[in-house]
Amino acid sequence: MTAQHYLGASGLARQLGVTRRDVSKWLSQYPPNSEHPFPEPDVEVDGAPGWTLERVPEVELWLSGLPGRTS
Repeated sequence: MTAQHYLGASGLARQLGVTRRDVSKWLSQYPPNSEHPFPEPDVEVDGAPGWTLERVPEVELWLSGLPGRTS
């Protein structure tokens, strides 16, 4: 059996070209019940979130719709 690979906040940040701090900030500022919720992680291990690589485009789309973002 092969283990599933997940991106932690640092790995997701690298994929997006931002800092780990940015990802952590978005997780806390845009919870599931907010107007623009950050995509929920696929897994949580010992309190650390993880997303599959296939979810990166979804997070990129979320980022492009971030209020106040000009890119």
